[in-house]
Amino acid sequence: MKICNMLKNNSNYWLVPPKGEDISMIEMANMQSAISNFVRILTKKDIPVEYIAHNNGDSMTDGKNITISSKINTSNIDSVVGLALHEGSHCSLTNFNFIKKIGNYLAEKNLLGHKHIIYFLHNFVEDRRIDSFIYKNAPGYQGYYNAMYNRYFYHKNIDKGLKSSKFRKENWESYMFRIANIFNKNTDLNALAKLKEVYNIIDLKNIDRLKSTKDTFEIAIKIYKVINSYISNISEEQTQKQNQKNKKNSNSKEKIEKEKIKKSFKLQENFINGKTPKSKTTKYIKELVDIAQKHKLKNKFSTFTNPEGVMLKQRVTIIPNITNNLINNNFMGLFTKGINPHNNKEFLEKGLIKGKKLLKQLKVRNEEQRLETNHLKKGKLDSKRLYAANYTNNIFKKIDIKTYKKINIHLSIDGSGSMKGNKWNSVLENTTAIAYVATKLNNINLKISIRTTAKDPLLKSKRESSLVPILIIAFDSTKHNFNHINKLKNFKVDGLTPEGICLEALNNFIEPSSYYLDSYLINMSDGMPTFTTTTGDHYKGEKAVKDTARVINLISKKRVNIMSYFIQDKYNNYRKEAENKFKLMYGRNAKFVDVNNINIITKTLNELFLKKDLIS
Repeated sequence: MKICNMLKNNSNYWLVPPKGEDISMIEMANMQSAISNFVRILTKKDIPVEYIAHNNGDSMTDGKNITISSKINTSNIDSVVGLALHEGSHCSLTNFNFIKKIGNYLAEKNLLGHKHIIYFLHNFVEDRRIDSFIYKNAPGYQGYYNAMYNRYFYHKNIDKGLKSSKFRKENWESYMFRIANIFNKNTDLNALAKLKEVYNIIDLKNIDRLKSTKDTFEIAIKIYKVINSYISNISEEQTQKQNQKNKKNSNSKEKIEKEKIKKSFKLQENFINGKTPKSKTTKYIKELVDIAQKHKLKNKFSTFTNPEGVMLKQRVTIIPNITNNLINNNFMGLFTKGINPHNNKEFLEKGLIKGKKLLKQLKVRNEEQRLETNHLKKGKLDSKRLYAANYTNNIFKKIDIKTYKKINIHLSIDGSGSMKGNKWNSVLENTTAIAYVATKLNNINLKISIRTTAKDPLLKSKRESSLVPILIIAFDSTKHNFNHINKLKNFKVDGLTPEGICLEALNNFIEPSSYYLDSYLINMSDGMPTFTTTTGDHYKGEKAVKDTARVINLISKKRVNIMSYFIQDKYNNYRKEAENKFKLMYGRNAKFVDVNNINIITKTLNELFLKKDLIS
C-alpha cells in the first residue's frame, strides 16, 4: 500500500491543511495531541509525546517518553504516527530493565566483541513481536504501521539490492542486511547458507509465541550462534559452492552501486536500533506548540473569494480562552504582560461603574410573574377549595409562571491595529459594563470574542510576515466570573481585519434563536475587510465586502439578530464610502457611532434587555 493512499484513510480526517500550504503551529499542536491520544489508548499509560528540540538529546525512546520529528507534512504524517505508536509499543511491552542486564550476560559469555550484532538481532525480533501484537489487537492502527514500514523498510534500492549479487558473501554484513529485509517480498532465502534457517527460527507467523523481551533475546542468541558457528567454520569449498549458487539465483539485470544500498540499509539499521533520525525544532517553537496543545487551540476553515473571483480556504486559529500562561508568554505576539498603554485600566474601572448602574435598572429581569387561576375542573388540587368537594368538581387550580426570555449575546470586537487608542478604550468601557450585567443576571449569557491577525512562525509566506486570522474567545459568562474581563487589558490591539473570514469561524459559537432563547450577534468594528494569505492571495475590496455579507446572511438564517456598530472618527475622509460598505455587509441594522459617543451601544442594549418578552 502506498503512503499517499493511506493518508486518505488515516490522517486526513484530522489533518487537513489548505492545498499548497505548510503545516501550521496549531496543526502541529493538534498532531501532538492526536498522537498522544493514540499512544494513551494503545498503551493505557500517560506517556509524554513531544517534538524533539535541539536540546532534547537522542531520538530513541527510554520507555518513559516519546519524541516525534518536527518535520511533518502530508506525505509523511502517517509514518510519523506509526513510529510514535511503535515507540509506544516498546513502552508498553518491552522490558527495559532486562535490556539493561544484557551487557552483563554478554560479558559473562565473552560476547562483547559482537555486542552490536546481538543487539541488532534482538531489536529486530523484539520489534516484530511488539508490532505484531499491536497489529492484531489494535487493527485501527494498522495503516500507520504499514506507512512506517513502507518508509523505513520498503525502498527501491533495498529491492534492487535483494535481487542483485550484492550482500551474498558469508559474512555478518551480508547477514544483517538480509535479515533486516527477510520479510521483504523480494527476499532470497537462498542468498546465504543459513538465511532460511534464520527465517524458520524467527517464525513470523507464530511470533506471538514470544511473550517477553527475554524470549526475543533467547531467539536472537540462537540466531547469532547458528550464523557465527557457520561463518567461523566455513571452508573454501563451501564458499565457492555458495558463490556459484548466488550467481544462479541472482535475478537482477540492473546495475546498482553497493554504496546506495548501504545508505538505504543504514536507515533500516538506525530504525532497528531505535535511533531513527528525527528533525529537531527550536526550543522556542517547541514551547509555542506545547502551549497551543495545552490550551486546546484549534483551526477552523473558512472560505473567501479573492479579487479574481476564486473561492479559497483559509485557516482561522481559535483561541478558546485568555489565560495567564498565554499572557505571560506573549503567545503569537497577541498579549502584553503589563497594562498596554493603549488599553488604559481606567476604562475598565469606568465600565464597572457603568455596569453597576445598568444592573440596578435590569434587576427586574431576574423576577418572575406568577398567575394563579382557580375553580378549574383539572390541574393542581386547591387546598382552599377542599370544602366544596362534596358538591362540585371545580376544586383545582393552575399556576402559570412567566419569566423573561433568555438572551444569548455574542459580542464580537474588531481587534485590528486601527482600533488602537480612543476606539479601543471606549469599547473596553462598554464591554466591561455589559460583562458585569451578564454575570449578575440569570437569563443573559454573554460571549466576547476578538478578531485579529497574528504571525505563525511555522508558515512560510510570500509576504514579509506570515499572518493568520485569529479568533479569541475572550469571555464567557457561563464559565468565567466578572474578574476575567480584566485580562482584556493585556490584549495587544494590532494586525489586519479578516472580517468575514473570522465571522464564518465565529458562526460555530453562536446559538440559534428559539422559543426559549433570543440570540444576538453584536459587532463592533471600524474598518473594511483586508487580509493577505501566506500564499499571497488577497482578501479586500468589493469581493471581501460581499463575502462578509454572505457570512452575515448565513448567521441570520439561524434567526440570530445582527446588531453592528461602525465606530468611526469624527473626521474620517472616507466616512461616506465606508458607511455604504458597512451597510452592505451588515444590513439595515448597521449603526454608526462616533468614538466619543459610543455609550449609545450600552443604551441600545439596555432597552433590549428590558423588552417585555415573557415566556411560560
